[in-house]
Amino acid sequence: MNNIPETFILFLTSLFVIALLIGFVTRKTNQLRYTKQDALFTKAEINFLKTLEKIVVNPNIAIFGKVRIADIITPAKKTNTKEWWRLFRKISQKHVDYVLCNKSDYSVICVIELNDSSHNTAKAKLRDSFVRKAYQSANIELIEVKAKRYYNADKVKAHFSEKVQETLRLG
Repeated sequence: MNNIPETFILFLTSLFVIALLIGFVTRKTNQLRYTKQDALFTKAEINFLKTLEKIVVNPNIAIFGKVRIADIITPAKKTNTKEWWRLFRKISQKHVDYVLCNKSDYSVICVIELNDSSHNTAKAKLRDSFVRKAYQSANIELIEVKAKRYYNADKVKAHFSEKVQETLRLG
């Protein structure tokens, strides 16, 4: 008779330990661990944005930052499905630093990439070459500016083509 209560207590204790373990494991795996970034932009990107805001005086132009390339261009519809997805994956996780758009329809006028030292690696050079060709094939002007601590407005303006300068009515 004494074995039944001991077995029952052992059974209940085992269930309790198993429930604790399940709760512990579940709590650990379901808990997302993220932290807030200090700022959306680096110091160089902030300084460039401030310069850009000074020279783009046309109130009909919107400036967006850190835009996914796949939201700007997409593989041609005539491409077969497998090829379309291959091309889409090449742009879906990349972004450009700034996009200038016409506020009337939010069409893209040009894209701007700040090139810092991270663009000097072999892998980055291949990426940059691909991105240049992709924008060119979509007929979108890509403006590349060397990243600096501070920017001169006149030197930044010089990077824009005449066509884009006319559209933007740069100040």
